[in-house]
Amino acid sequence: MSKETNQRLLEKLLQDLASAGAMPLYLRFNASVRQAIEQGLLNAGDFLPSERLFTERLGISRITVRKALACLEQDGIIGRSRGYGTFIQPQRPAPKLRYSLADVKGFSREVMQQGRQPDTQWLSRERVPASAELAEKLQLATGTPIYQLKRIHFIDRQPMSVAVSYVVAAAIANVDEIGISLYDYFRRNNVEMGSLRSQVSAAMADDDIRRALQLSEPMPLLIVRQTLFDHRKKPIEYSESFCRSDMYEFTSES
Repeated sequence: MSKETNQRLLEKLLQDLASAGAMPLYLRFNASVRQAIEQGLLNAGDFLPSERLFTERLGISRITVRKALACLEQDGIIGRSRGYGTFIQPQRPAPKLRYSLADVKGFSREVMQQGRQPDTQWLSRERVPASAELAEKLQLATGTPIYQLKRIHFIDRQPMSVAVSYVVAAAIANVDEIGISLYDYFRRNNVEMGSLRSQVSAAMADDDIRRALQLSEPMPLLIVRQTLFDHRKKPIEYSESFCRSDMYEFTSES
């Protein structure tokens, strides 16, 4: 890597780490390096700066740097050569997530069944009054308290979609006990899940979604709107997911 490229990478990392927000620094470091590859700043065979230089120039701990580099190595983004250093591996396109619009599995189970690693970054968990539109979708009276859940879904540490769920209050005993998967929380708490009704449309990502999904360029999104019913056909959840169009492949059968 030339000194000029080295400097541009460090400047990018400084800027990205400063805007990490609630995201752990090692994950933001990881995402920033991936973006540098997507943008052509880093190419296969380029060597990265040393751990010491990263630590000194970025003002972060060596533990953070090592954790970020270990994640990148585990995902096949970088390689290490004893006596030479850390370099960018030739990149293979990430496989798309095959996601069923009919089967009530949920994001995390779909990901794990395909041998990949799901994760969730929570943005908010709030109890709010149902608007007239949401009340109609959930068959409630306007103003009835419901839960609004916002999170970012990751696959193999890469942000894939932003999901917003509106859940009837009776289905959630303790909102802080929801982990990576909302549907796994339902299963643990014996919340009956029956069928899904789904609708898919497309739109360009706005600035908020681009930031959440760490997109460097405008991208069309697939917007999935789903209503989850129990076995009595009563709505439990209405959700809207804003998905990277290049990383999802939807199917209509279970």
